[in-house]
Amino acid sequence: MTRMRRAERLLDQQLPGAAAGLARSVHAGATLLGAIEEFGSVSAQPISFDLATIAASVRRGGSLDAALRDWELSRANCSVGVLVAACRFGHAEGGNLAAALDGAAVSLLDRLEVADEARALSTQARSSSAVLVALPLFGAAGFSILDPAVAATLFTTTAGWICLVLGLGLDALGALVLSRMVRSALR
Repeated sequence: MTRMRRAERLLDQQLPGAAAGLARSVHAGATLLGAIEEFGSVSAQPISFDLATIAASVRRGGSLDAALRDWELSRANCSVGVLVAACRFGHAEGGNLAAALDGAAVSLLDRLEVADEARALSTQARSSSAVLVALPLFGAAGFSILDPAVAATLFTTTAGWICLVLGLGLDALGALVLSRMVRSALR
C-alpha cells in the first residue's frame, strides 16, 4: 500500500470519531468553531491537525465556511466531503448541527465498515486466485513425478515445449486478469 493510500485510510478511520466528537461538543452547547478548536487541540492525530488548521484560519480572519471548503478541496476524499457538508449544513444553512454531525458520524462509520468488509472479501478472492494460478503448475509437476513419460514429453519434444510456454503464458495472463479484477473491486 502506498504512503498516500495509508494516510488516506488513516484519515478515513479518524473521521467518524471526529464527527462524533464534534457532535458531542455541539450537544454540550459549544459552537461549531468552538468544537473544532477543542477537538483540534486534544490529540496529535492527523485529523486534529486539519481541524486546528481550520480554527487557525478562522482566527486569522477567514470565514468558517471558507475554511471548511478549503479543507474539503485540499483533501480529495469524499469522506471529508461528508463531514464538511454536515458542518456547513448546520452552520451556514441553520440546520440542526448536532443531528447533522451525528448523522455524518454514523454514515462515515458505515462507510468504513463496508470498506473493511470489501478488503476482507478481496483477501479471500486473492487467495482463490493464487490457488487457481498455482494449480496447473503443481499439476504438471505432479504428473511429471508420477509418470516420467509426461516429463520426457514436456521437456524433450517441440510440442511439449510449446505446451509449456503456452501454458505458462496463459497462467501468467490469468494471474494478471484476476489481480486486476480484485483491485478494481476495491475501488
